[in-house]
Amino acid sequence: MLRWISILGSLLLMMGRHDRSDALFYYFRLEDQVPENHLLRLIEKHVSFAFVRERLQDSYSENGRPSIDPELLLRILLIGYLYGIASERKLVEELRMHLAWRWFTGLGFDQEPPHHSTFSKVDPACRWGRV
Repeated sequence: MLRWISILGSLLLMMGRHDRSDALFYYFRLEDQVPENHLLRLIEKHVSFAFVRERLQDSYSENGRPSIDPELLLRILLIGYLYGIASERKLVEELRMHLAWRWFTGLGFDQEPPHHSTFSKVDPACRWGRV
């Protein structure tokens, strides 16, 4: 019996334990977290999204409050297309969690992604999107 207590005691001492911590600050760059061969890194390297601003420049007014960056919106929609996410709600929810997606869109941890309703328009006659 004493032998079993001794063995059990040594097992408990040898078993590591990870305590969760809610750190206030994390010191790392999103850039360092995205692998070199990641699909979004390849797109970033080979595709220029400057055309978005050029093509849409005439659609924006000089007056009013600042809009959401159209390049950001296109990048988010591209992610949804590439990863097969058809729901805007799900896309924004997933964007909050994926480091590579945040890196590709240029959103830092302290920046909120656009609201899901930014990407779709629901007919006011339809309550909750249902007829």
